[in-house]
Amino acid sequence: MLSLGIRPGLITSHTIVINDTLSYQVRLSKGHFGPDHYRLDVRATTTLGQLTVLHTCYHDLTAAHQAFEHQCHQLQAR
Repeated sequence: MLSLGIRPGLITSHTIVINDTLSYQVRLSKGHFGPDHYRLDVRATTTLGQLTVLHTCYHDLTAAHQAFEHQCHQLQAR
């Protein structure tokens, strides 16, 4: 994993604005636990605050990135 240069922390993030009161943030990050630990989080932001809608862990970067792209596509289709 060091050869890819991926260090723990945020890999990519995308914000999808639905309307003035609702937006989603999809975040893919590398965890600090083990060499292959990736997290996918989807957070909704409303006028009432933030809520974590989805939190999933992956051991493969390719699968994690595919899930990230899928979530972005699903939320933009709304």
